[in-house]
Amino acid sequence: MDSPCDCVIGDRDLLTEILLRLPVKQVIQCKCVCKKWSSLISNTKFPYSHTCRLYHKYNNNPPPTALLVQNFADTKAQRASIVPLHANDNNDNKMFFHLDLDGCNYRSSIMHSCNGLLLWNVIPTSQPGPTSEDSRACHFRIHNPAMSDDQCVYLDYPVGDVDSPYGDDIFEPFELKAYLVFEPLKQPLSYKVILFGQMDPSVRYYGRRVEFKVLNPRIEIRLYSSETCGWSEVICNLPDGLRVTEGVYCNGAIHWFRLDHDNSVYFDTNRLCFDKLPAVPSVDDSCVKYFGECRGRLHLILSDTLEFDIWELEEDYSSWVARYRVNLNRMHDGESALWWNVSSNPFSVLSFVHRQEEEEENSKLVLFKNGKIMSYSLEDYGLRVLCKVYRDEVPRSIHQYFETLLCVGNS
Repeated sequence: MDSPCDCVIGDRDLLTEILLRLPVKQVIQCKCVCKKWSSLISNTKFPYSHTCRLYHKYNNNPPPTALLVQNFADTKAQRASIVPLHANDNNDNKMFFHLDLDGCNYRSSIMHSCNGLLLWNVIPTSQPGPTSEDSRACHFRIHNPAMSDDQCVYLDYPVGDVDSPYGDDIFEPFELKAYLVFEPLKQPLSYKVILFGQMDPSVRYYGRRVEFKVLNPRIEIRLYSSETCGWSEVICNLPDGLRVTEGVYCNGAIHWFRLDHDNSVYFDTNRLCFDKLPAVPSVDDSCVKYFGECRGRLHLILSDTLEFDIWELEEDYSSWVARYRVNLNRMHDGESALWWNVSSNPFSVLSFVHRQEEEEENSKLVLFKNGKIMSYSLEDYGLRVLCKVYRDEVPRSIHQYFETLLCVGNS
C-alpha cells in the first residue's frame, strides 16, 4: 500500500497545488529533487500560475521583497546585492548576483526594476565615441535575477531618425534614463522599454571654460515594444523645463516631482503623453527627501528633520494626503539621539514599504546612515539593521524588487 507521501508525489495535480504555494526560492530548489518535479516546474504555465497566486495574495499590488543595491561594498566588483526586507530573513543570507553576464569587456548597470524583471544598460568598457563602432555594441538586457542567466532578452540601442532636422543617424544622448514597463498578469506576456534622452549637454564648454548652461535641452523619447519587436520615436508635447532625471514608475506612468509644481509631471506609457501632478498642500519644508512607489501608490517625504509626514497621492490623482506622521525620536534601538543628529550626519530614505492592516508585518521605512541599511517600523518604532555596507556614501543604485518566476524570453 502506498504511503501518504507516495500518494502526494504520484498525484500531479495535488503536487502542483503544493508547489504553487511555495516561495520562489524553494520552488527553484525543488527543481533539483527529480526529473518529474523539474518538468512540472519548467512547464510554461507554471511560472504564470505561481506569479498570479503571489499577486492575488496582495490584491494584485505586492510589496517589494528586497532592495537591489549595486556596487556598494566593492566598486571594482561587477555585482549587486539583494537585501531582503522581510522580518524573518537572516542578513547572513544576503545574496549577490553578478552583473558581468556579457563578459569582462562590458560594464553593466541596473536602470530599472519592474515586477520582478530588471532592465540593464550594457556598454563596452572602452567608452565609445560618436563615430566609434563600439557605439553600436551598447545594448539593453532584460533579466530576472531569480532565474538562470540564459533566460535574458537583449535589445540593441535604437538608431536615430535619418530624417531628423538635427541630422542624427544614431541615438546617443548625453543623459539617458530608461524604464521597463511589464505587467505580469496580462496575457500574453509583453513589455515595453521607454528611453528619455537629453541630446544636448547640460553645459557647453569653450576650451576649459564653461560657456553657458543649456536652459532648454532637446529631449527625445524612444519606445520599444515586444509586440512590434522594434523601436519607434514618441512624438508628443514636452513640458517646459523637462529634464532627464530619475523618475518613478507607477501604474503605467513615469512620474517626476519638483518643488516647483509646474515641473511636477507624469508620462502615461499607454497614451504616450504628459500630464501634471497635483500640488502638495503648503508645507514649510523645502527638501525632497524621498519620492517613490509602493503597491500602486506614490509616496513623498518633504523634510530633512526627524519628524515628518509621508504624503500619498490619491488613486484618482486628485490630491496628496498626509498618510503617516513619523517621529524618528521614538525609535528604541539603544542608539543615542546624538547618533541621529541630522545636522552633523544626515540620513537618507531608500524606500517606504506600505503594509495593509490584515498583513502580519508592519509598514516600514528603509533608511541609510553611517554605512548601514536599516528598517524602521512605523507601528512599534523598532529599528533593525538589514545590511552593513561599510561605506558612508549612499549606494549609487537602489531599486525595489519583487521576486517571481517569470521571464520574457530565452535568448
